[in-house]
Amino acid sequence: MVYMIKNLLILLLAAYSLLSATDKPAKKTYGKELFPLSETTRYIYNSSFGDAITKASKVSGLIETKSEADNFKYQQKLEMRENGLFIHETYQYIKLLLFIKKENRVTYDKPFQRYAFPLYVGREWKDQATEYIDGDSNKVYLSGKVLAEEEVNTEAGKFTTLKIETTVESETGAKNVVTEWLAANTGLIKARIEIKGGGLMGFARDILGYGTINFELKEILYK
Repeated sequence: MVYMIKNLLILLLAAYSLLSATDKPAKKTYGKELFPLSETTRYIYNSSFGDAITKASKVSGLIETKSEADNFKYQQKLEMRENGLFIHETYQYIKLLLFIKKENRVTYDKPFQRYAFPLYVGREWKDQATEYIDGDSNKVYLSGKVLAEEEVNTEAGKFTTLKIETTVESETGAKNVVTEWLAANTGLIKARIEIKGGGLMGFARDILGYGTINFELKEILYK
């Protein structure tokens, strides 16, 4: 009798475990839909540099994004793969005050993984590469983490977003912490860049005191 009760308890526990496993909601995952990168869409952001316009195009098999404000330019050449979004090249330009300006173009010894697919809350990833700037080479390290799903209200509307934080460090001492809010089929909704080290953004911080640079979606223009 005791043996039969023991076996019955084992069967009940196994059934409960199976039901609990199947009752758990599937983890929501994201990928390419967070980066639509349409050639026919323009995004306008309120930014620390004034209105910034972002657009995308395809160049030699890569996606080229351009963000421009009156005194600021940021361009990237990107490659979309099944396992993530990779950077091939970055160009930055900043003009401060009347006569002070600085720019650089960064290339890498290999495509540098900016995001790892699939993305979901709790996902972490790392990558490293050698960057080349004006003939100099330095090691650069990236660590990323998906923090949460959040509702974000902007002038362009309300969006359900994935909040992602990435830290990019160079052995030169340059360090930026980038927090982004991305929405499916729209892309970047909001961004906050904390400047903690040198580099071009460190130059802006030292001259004008920009410790943090912000972007927030203002309008979407469709052709």
